[in-house]
Amino acid sequence: MLHILSVNDLTDDFLYSLWSDASKRKGKSNNSLKGKVLTNLFYEPSTRTSSSFYSAMSTCGGSVIPINNVQFSSVAKGESFEDTVMTMSAMSDAIVVRHPDNGAAETAAKVSSVPIINAGDGNSEHPTQTIIDGFTIYNFFNKKLTNLRVTLVGDLKNGRTVKSLVKLLNRFENNHFNLVSPKDLSLSSDLPESYYETSDINEVLKETDILYVTRVQKERGSVHDYSLTLKQLESLPENSIVMHPFPRVSEIPVEFDIDKRAKYFDQIRYGVWCRQILLERVMK
Repeated sequence: MLHILSVNDLTDDFLYSLWSDASKRKGKSNNSLKGKVLTNLFYEPSTRTSSSFYSAMSTCGGSVIPINNVQFSSVAKGESFEDTVMTMSAMSDAIVVRHPDNGAAETAAKVSSVPIINAGDGNSEHPTQTIIDGFTIYNFFNKKLTNLRVTLVGDLKNGRTVKSLVKLLNRFENNHFNLVSPKDLSLSSDLPESYYETSDINEVLKETDILYVTRVQKERGSVHDYSLTLKQLESLPENSIVMHPFPRVSEIPVEFDIDKRAKYFDQIRYGVWCRQILLERVMK
């Protein structure tokens, strides 16, 4: 049984095979998962991740049990997380879990009789977003994940997508990371091998291949605000790309959306492509 709990569960061979198949299929529908049932079990709000899994499963011919607001489930009556997972594993072939507690996906995997896919646990990891982010980089840098200058900006302390992406890209040769945040929102664990820390993004914009922008997570106690200006973004190298796992608040001005370097809506489209293949791998 294949659980996807961490980026550490994703070997390079697994990723390259998944990305290759996603590139060929491009989100087209089939019936590869006809008769299969996926449960979306979300204890935190979600737009893209829950909808992307729903779309991926549906376009593979399968069905989805959407529990996207647990306050309307038996959780509101006091049912434990473990009992909810065991209940849904009796009704489905895999469970996608999002939960506010670090380690919740691992807890789910210990009691589930079907594969668990981590859709974000606390401020720990978000491995399927990293599959998508890696695929975006794979596409726009000619299938290359080496020799990249990656600038991560925003709430690095609480950004689970940041932590997962660093884990992935740190595997590959000669990648350098610029970590841009206030000190109290800095990346304090799982630091990459080669990095530079600053609170001033202007220091590193011109030395950036990938600008990965994240929002400040006020739901986890962060109090800062920031907005990049159009002038700052336009100063990026011509062949760089700008990524954002969304939701966007005010970090990137909408005027930048038409710039060829803006790839965040490509990330969203790739979410369905990659999750189709992932679900086929996990549920077959």
